[in-house]
Amino acid sequence: MKEKQRDFLKLCLADALLKLMEEQDFSEISVNAICKTADIGRTTFYRYFGGRNSKEEVLIFKITYEWEIYRQKHEDEVKRDQGYAMSCYVYENRKVFSLIYRHHLTGVLLDAFARLTTQGEMVGREQSYLQSFFVCGYFGIMYQWIRYGFDETPEQVQRHIAETFASAVSRAQDAHSASGERTSK
Repeated sequence: MKEKQRDFLKLCLADALLKLMEEQDFSEISVNAICKTADIGRTTFYRYFGGRNSKEEVLIFKITYEWEIYRQKHEDEVKRDQGYAMSCYVYENRKVFSLIYRHHLTGVLLDAFARLTTQGEMVGREQSYLQSFFVCGYFGIMYQWIRYGFDETPEQVQRHIAETFASAVSRAQDAHSASGERTSK
């Protein structure tokens, strides 16, 4: 019960912040304004988001919490292709992602995508490089999609991803073959 109440309060704060972001610059929005809009006390805000980047953490919470809800509702799709399911989630929540982009909060988007794609998995040092490579690559694609105003469907974006990976693999194989030919001469 306490966890549901905590999440409800955090979502109220997140929704209040997003509402304020529709009309004000992010840097001008105070914790007091968020609390007043949400009708929640400052003590509660700081209990849950007391860090230096508290407003950013509010947004990241909203994105990751809503992803968990989406993931549970679309469990089969996520198992089949998590990347595509995540693209569908982003598309369904494009108003939030566009608003965050409009306020130039690239770090919030990157951090949220990192949390979504890794889901808190602890990996070793070598694995972490590969994981970071894919997280940043996926973020780059999603960022461009947001930047272009979601002018394509999730299916079209997934096709771009597949084509990009196929092209990269082909180029790597060509480069490997060319270096092998130079070595044997």
